[in-house]
Amino acid sequence: MKADYRIINARFRVSCALAMGLLVAPAWAQVQTEERWYQIEVTVFAHDNAMQSREIWPMELLQQPVARSTRPLDTLMSVYDLPDWSVLDASLTDTPVAEGIALTQAFAAAQPIDDRLTGAPVLRSSTFRLPDPQRDAFLALPSSDQQFQDTNRALAGTGRYRVMYHRAWRQPMRGSSQATPVWLEGGNRFGQRHELEGSLNFRFNPGQDRVVLDVRLWLTQFSTMPPVDSVEFTLPELPAAVIERRTALSLPDEQQWHNAQVIPVLNTRELRSNEFHYLDHPALGVIVQIQPYEVPPLPEPEIATEPVTDSDTATGASLPPPLLPGVGSPVP
Repeated sequence: MKADYRIINARFRVSCALAMGLLVAPAWAQVQTEERWYQIEVTVFAHDNAMQSREIWPMELLQQPVARSTRPLDTLMSVYDLPDWSVLDASLTDTPVAEGIALTQAFAAAQPIDDRLTGAPVLRSSTFRLPDPQRDAFLALPSSDQQFQDTNRALAGTGRYRVMYHRAWRQPMRGSSQATPVWLEGGNRFGQRHELEGSLNFRFNPGQDRVVLDVRLWLTQFSTMPPVDSVEFTLPELPAAVIERRTALSLPDEQQWHNAQVIPVLNTRELRSNEFHYLDHPALGVIVQIQPYEVPPLPEPEIATEPVTDSDTATGASLPPPLLPGVGSPVP
């Protein structure tokens, strides 16, 4: 109980530090790249009678392992997802300023970050920074940057479909050998698994004049009883990046779940920019839209200077050199 209190207290202190601006983003240098970025939005919905279908599905899809480079999207709330919140407990002090510095150092030591262009984990070499929705790749965008809300409401309003996944994000587009598949999960959760799981891989075709989407999903019906008249299929293992993101505070599910039925979905589609694409399937529907996106440059850091007064101009007094923000010595 005491450990839980420390974790909750640490979360509250981080929230206060964020609100007071004690944890700030460093001035990141803009990475010059010729890569083309896209904003992507995806909705996946299930038909209400999906599990009643008697079709024979290609179960060999489940035999293929998930690509090792598959990763989940980051979230704007990822700043609260420290692997071990107890690292903050020993660093908290009595004064607000020192507390903010201690929290910053704890984040820097305990939490790796993802490279905004490649999504590859890199070591943190500076202080903690907030997520940047305009410049970070593979970051789930807020509702203000989404366009499918009306479509999703229309689907749910029919009573025949269930929206199981909806996300929007931005990423650089690459060829098939360098593409990063995005992990997808939705619907209800059963233990460590979800009704809907799989990956979406957006990549350039060989001529790099068209974006290609590779869909690899599976829809699972779970049961507390093992199947009697059929073989229980083993689901593909969760990617390592997904397991690492699972919070240690999530309560374990002691119920033993069995895969009563699994419907695999495999599809590949070439996509045109700024068009509404629909991938049909007897069990699932996938709605996709991609739009070219230009990463904005980072703003230039402001240099604090002493104001010029009339007396300085009249007497010809020389002005002191400018000061860097937060630095008490002049610029040499």
